[in-house]
Amino acid sequence: MGSGAAIIIWIMVFFGIFYFLAIRPQRRQRQAHSQMVTMLKKGDEVVTIGGLFGTVTRIGDDWVELEIAKRTKARCLKRAISSITSIVEDEDEDEYIEAADDDVVDETDAAPAVETDEVVDAETDEVVDAETAAGPEAPEPPLEPKA
Repeated sequence: MGSGAAIIIWIMVFFGIFYFLAIRPQRRQRQAHSQMVTMLKKGDEVVTIGGLFGTVTRIGDDWVELEIAKRTKARCLKRAISSITSIVEDEDEDEYIEAADDDVVDETDAAPAVETDEVVDAETDEVVDAETAAGPEAPEPPLEPKA
């Protein structure tokens, strides 16, 4: 009788561990997702479980219409919405990237390019003649056979 009670206690311990590691977090995640879906409104930017980004244009009972590109709309189930994205766009950053003063090269200050027959060898960092750097010349192709 003592060993039977120990087995039941161990089963209850394993069930308790399983509950706290698997069932409870999944239940919380499902509850948070359903709350997020009920909070959806027109104009929200969302991501679907398939990785599709879009803006909510219409909402039905169990579906959402997303504008995924200009004049391109797709309808998907509410449960397919993975998350609401909150992308804060700064208009100045999107238009251009400012270069630092050190990065700007004034062409009037730049030295003119001089054509030389010298090349820097990549292995030794020595200046060598362009003909030497090219390596040996290729042999001439054989003559066509006379038949």
